[in-house]
Amino acid sequence: ENVAACAKVKMKLQKNPSGLQPHDTSSLPTVIMRNKSSQPKERPRSAILAPDENITTSVFNSRRSQQNLSLSKSVSIQNIAGVGNDESILHTRKFLSQSTDSLNKISRVNESMESLTDEGADMNEGQLMGDFETDLKHMEAQSWSQVVDSKFLKQQKKDIVKRQDVIYELMQTEMHHVRTLKIMSDVYSRGMVEELQFEQQMVEKIFPCLDNLLNIHSQFFQRILERKKESLADRSEKNFVIKRIGDILVNQLSGENAERMKKTYGKFCGHHNEAVNYFKDLHSKDKRFQAFIKKKMSSSVVRRLGIPECILLVTQRITKYPVLLQRILQYTKENDTEHQDLVLSLNLVKEVLTAVDSKVSNYEKKMRLNEIYTRTDSKSIMRMKSGQMFAREDLRRRKFIRDGPVSLKNVAGRLKEVLAVLLSDVLIFLQEKDQKYVFASLDQKSTVISLKKLIVREVAHEEKGLFLISMGGKDPEMVEVHAGSKEERNSWIQIIQDTINTMDKEEDEGIPSESEEEKRVLDTKA
Repeated sequence: ENVAACAKVKMKLQKNPSGLQPHDTSSLPTVIMRNKSSQPKERPRSAILAPDENITTSVFNSRRSQQNLSLSKSVSIQNIAGVGNDESILHTRKFLSQSTDSLNKISRVNESMESLTDEGADMNEGQLMGDFETDLKHMEAQSWSQVVDSKFLKQQKKDIVKRQDVIYELMQTEMHHVRTLKIMSDVYSRGMVEELQFEQQMVEKIFPCLDNLLNIHSQFFQRILERKKESLADRSEKNFVIKRIGDILVNQLSGENAERMKKTYGKFCGHHNEAVNYFKDLHSKDKRFQAFIKKKMSSSVVRRLGIPECILLVTQRITKYPVLLQRILQYTKENDTEHQDLVLSLNLVKEVLTAVDSKVSNYEKKMRLNEIYTRTDSKSIMRMKSGQMFAREDLRRRKFIRDGPVSLKNVAGRLKEVLAVLLSDVLIFLQEKDQKYVFASLDQKSTVISLKKLIVREVAHEEKGLFLISMGGKDPEMVEVHAGSKEERNSWIQIIQDTINTMDKEEDEGIPSESEEEKRVLDTKA
């Protein structure tokens, strides 16, 4: 497992047919030699990225083919709990030395070959730092006020200074975001494929939509840098006042760009927990992966920014825009085009956030319904009040709305704990049996209740109770349900009523429910 296939090393060894002595390392100079001059010097931790004024238009054109977008200062994540303190991430195995001379000889060759592999990876990461860090050196200051000359600063009005400081903060935090994405892409993702030979599908589980995210924010950042260059004062390379930023924001947050952000962030954020859990599972089982993570986190490029922290930072980035845009708007004069664009962009970013939240919620609901489906006994079946049979497969034909623990009250007055599952047109009660879900039993009554012709009422003098009254058929049927609290009871009543109203509205507009559509197909077949 530890003998790496390195053609260069093999050729060197073939030139020495006499073999190696067990403790002789002098015959391996070409294997263990490192070129110290090729390693990039580590910059101070205070170094931040800044734009090179001459090549901003070509910085972000390609993720794989060019190395212009390299990495510099780590994003400040001091307020994120647990960052850099996870002992499991720091843990890696140490190879035991071999006791026999022959194994010791192989071990020495392996260590030398591994050192070459590590050096190659370090050189690649050094290249990532190089151009990007150099090109963006002018953004190492903490604020716009510290970037421009003091004489130029004194010439500006107070509101202009405050506005430029916020715009600079937008630029700098966007730069940090691109850097985080580059770490995920060119250090972790590429390393998993090239060094660990992971399948692309495995990498996608940890970093979904990474290419799209990097492309979205690289292009956005490039447009901001171009605007900065256009805003330079005459005969100056660092004094600038950005008068227009709203048009760039509107372009980024509307049309195809907005739809792309909604789709990409919806998927990435929706898979957040799944990605982190997959990473943790892989890290706990794969010793090579543990060693890989330890090595990458200790590099001068990554600077202890782990994969879970990278994922968290990306999911949080989109939520930062409204605050930044609101602050820019605060220091912008009203009744001009810039002010109008900023107002529009603020509304647009809120629409993007709402859409992303909706996509994340829908994905989580699908995952939860699939979890319930998987745990439900395949043989469990329940006859509904209408006479229709409801089986496990019918769960997947409906849209998940909500689930939660409640209690059903039987004729003897005893409460039975069950799981309530509200779907698009039915309310289901499940109970656990042999670590599986089955449809709950209740006094010969059906525990799969259609929302059609269902009335929901509070139980008098019982703040946690509610009645479900099915009016379909000849005889109404009533089920008494108890929630954990009054607030929870009220929440259930509201969401059940909302779902009923949505179903009725779809029927009025001619949109068939799943059950009606299914019935129509069966009638057609008959």
